[in-house]
Amino acid sequence: MRIRISTVLLACLFMLVLFSPALGYELKTRYTTIAYDSEHDLRKFNKEVVLGGLSYLLRDRRSITADDEIKNKIDVIVERVEAILEMYPKEVKLTISLLPSEDEVQRIYKRKYGKSVDFVSFYSPRDRTIFVSIKDVDLAVLAHEIAHSIIDLYYGVATPSKIHEVLAQYVESHLKD
Repeated sequence: MRIRISTVLLACLFMLVLFSPALGYELKTRYTTIAYDSEHDLRKFNKEVVLGGLSYLLRDRRSITADDEIKNKIDVIVERVEAILEMYPKEVKLTISLLPSEDEVQRIYKRKYGKSVDFVSFYSPRDRTIFVSIKDVDLAVLAHEIAHSIIDLYYGVATPSKIHEVLAQYVESHLKD
């Protein structure tokens, strides 16, 4: 009897592992945890987020590997957003969830908030997570969402969404100043 139960449990465990979705990966930076499903997704994200004129901010940071480059890039963006807003929350810890498309971003938004939207990214204060479409991300999109998180963390209480949006757009327009 014990052998049969063990065999059944082992078979169930095998089926669970075999048919469950991928667990995904994480890359931790000073301020964020980047959650992604494949190395390809992470590399595409890195390629899409071009610092351009802000590249000088990387001069004092060592990037030996591609992961180092991504970590440094994200941390520079967070620090730049803080400087533009002149808001320095005590602790910045958030997640950036890389999703394959805007459809996936919109599906998650609908599941969380019950509304249909046409967003390519959004920040969820409840989860302290930025959900972003890898296909649609760029420096401005990412900085805009990071601005929402910095504002949220700085004030510690829910602020009016219009104020959030105006400040996030302010960050976008002053990113390269």
